[in-house]
Amino acid sequence: MQVTSFAESKATDRHFTLDPVGGELMFGPAIRQPDGGMVHYGAVPPKSSVIRVPEYRTGGGRDGNVARGMLQVQREPIPFVSSVINRRPAIGGVDAESVEDAAIRGPLLLRTKDRAVTAEDYEALAIEAAPDAARIRCVPVEEAGTAVRVLVVPAVGDTTDLRFADLKPSNELLTRIGAHLSGRRCVGARVAVEPPFYQGVTVVAQLTATTRASADALRARAIRTLDTYFNPITGGADGRGWPFGRPVQAGEVFAVLQRLRGVELVEGVQLFAADPVTGDRGDPQQRIDLAANGLVFSYRHQIRVR
Repeated sequence: MQVTSFAESKATDRHFTLDPVGGELMFGPAIRQPDGGMVHYGAVPPKSSVIRVPEYRTGGGRDGNVARGMLQVQREPIPFVSSVINRRPAIGGVDAESVEDAAIRGPLLLRTKDRAVTAEDYEALAIEAAPDAARIRCVPVEEAGTAVRVLVVPAVGDTTDLRFADLKPSNELLTRIGAHLSGRRCVGARVAVEPPFYQGVTVVAQLTATTRASADALRARAIRTLDTYFNPITGGADGRGWPFGRPVQAGEVFAVLQRLRGVELVEGVQLFAADPVTGDRGDPQQRIDLAANGLVFSYRHQIRVR
C-alpha cells in the first residue's frame, strides 16, 4: 500500500508517515527535509486507537505486468507531454499473499526462525527476500548438505512470447537474495545463487488433420500449445511451471497434441535436446533427462500437418 497523503489518527488527531516500501507506519518521527530542517509528525497514539487512512493506492499485482506498448493513456496531465507509452514490458508486480500461501509460510517461518539449515529453509528465506521472482528452488549441491544451489527464475512480463534472454535474472536480484541468505546460513555452509540450467527441447511431429481443419491454423495452434506446455514459468501439467529436474518424454507430447482441436491422428513424435544459444541439437530420442537444477525451454518446434 502506498499512501498518497498524510493519514490521520482519529483518536489523537496526529499525523504519521508510511514507508511505501516496507509498509510500516511511523508515528512521531522527526523527518529531515532536503533543506536541512526537521519536521515532526506528532505523538504515538494511545493503545487501541482507531487509525483512519483517507487515501491510498494499490497496484494490480501480476496483472500490472503488462506487455510493451500497452500503457498509452495519461491519467494526469503533465506540462509539455502530449503522449506516453511503455517501451519495455512492466515487471515486478506481485499478487497479494493468498490464504493458502500464508498457511504454508506460517509453519516454515516458525521452523526456520530466520536461520537456514535445510534446502527448504534456504528456499523459504530466498522467497522472503525476493517475492517478485517468478520461481525459486533450492537443491543440495553435495549429499552431505554443506552447500546449496539457489535457483532463481525472474518474473517475465509476457510469458506467451518468451525469449531465452528474458530468463536471465538481474545481478540486483541475485545479489539481494545472496545478501539475505548470507547472514542466515550455517557457519561453513556454501550458497550459490544462480539461474537454472535451461535445456532446450525441440519437438518434431507429424499430424493428420480432420476433414475441415485448416493445416496452417492447426500447425500454429500445435506450436503455441507446445510453447505453453514447455514453459519454465507457466508450463507443465498444472500450469505452474515445468517441475525442476523432471524429464521430458515423447508419450506426453503425443497426449498434448492429440487433445488439440482439429487433430485426427498424431503419426509421429521425436524429441531433440537443443542449445537455445547456439541452436545446435542432438540426435532424436524418446526421453530427455534433466539434472536437479534443470528446466525446459521450448525451442523451435517443427510440426508437419497432412
